[in-house]
Amino acid sequence: MSHRLFRSFFPRYFHNKTRLPELDFTKPTSDRLKKLSLNEQSSYSNDNQSLLKVSLRGQCLFGLHPIELALKKQRRQFYQLFLSNTSNENRPMIENIRHLAEQLSIPIQYTNTNILDRLSFDRPHQGVCLDCSSLSIQDIEQTDVKIDSKKILLDLCLVKIHDPMNLGGIIRTAHFFGIDRIILTRGTCQPSPVASKASSGALELMSIYTCNDLKTYLNVLHEEKTTALVCAAHKGNIPLRILRVDDMKNNCSNLQRILVLIGNEHEGIPEEISQLCHYNVSIQPNSESEISSLNASVASALFLYHISAQMNA
Repeated sequence: MSHRLFRSFFPRYFHNKTRLPELDFTKPTSDRLKKLSLNEQSSYSNDNQSLLKVSLRGQCLFGLHPIELALKKQRRQFYQLFLSNTSNENRPMIENIRHLAEQLSIPIQYTNTNILDRLSFDRPHQGVCLDCSSLSIQDIEQTDVKIDSKKILLDLCLVKIHDPMNLGGIIRTAHFFGIDRIILTRGTCQPSPVASKASSGALELMSIYTCNDLKTYLNVLHEEKTTALVCAAHKGNIPLRILRVDDMKNNCSNLQRILVLIGNEHEGIPEEISQLCHYNVSIQPNSESEISSLNASVASALFLYHISAQMNA
């Protein structure tokens, strides 16, 4: 009896959430909705049936900062903006998003929280979702990038980072420390709406590339002799605290870039890749620590701060 009473007073918490783990939120929402059978559709409430009538053309970006920055930078194609018709929170920012959408002639649909919950798969949308294209990402091996010879640039290469939340956190950190390029190797998760939300919208600002053959790419950099390769390694022979950018300059007379490679906390960087790097660097734990590695996002922050602080000194 008590369970039925609770269900009647708080219906929002009982809208078939058990379905969520079966769905892949990295794919466009329209693809996922097509998986619902006709029998399943008939069991949903009117709100859910309304959602099934929404024709989404691309990914469903969600959250205030990702959507505002996406609209400002205009690196995606925009199809439709969904705004909450009930929430009074974050009004100034939502009004700015609405104004940006109107300037770009993006159709706006006002809807209720239940539908926004479904569009974002119960992730924190903050009253706004955006149907848009995915970001266009180039292959780093097919890209000619102009170099400013007066400034050394810092790049970040992510090797098999599987978690989009981790990816988003790393991208946010990279933007904060002024990283020039982020390179995603084969096996790293795609920069999805989940990653954009976790990055607080920094994904919309960064130059992101893919690299399908990391070993070949690193060999090319070796031949060019303008990039210092820094590998974050569990068993690196150089402690991060003593790594010096001045030493890199002395060892490479024409140093133009520093590339930091970060792997996931379980596998790290493959040995065949770490052997190609000039510096195999480790973060030393406390002598009594029973934890052997850091989260990839935390390790990235430590490496990027340590190196960028010396570059900007």
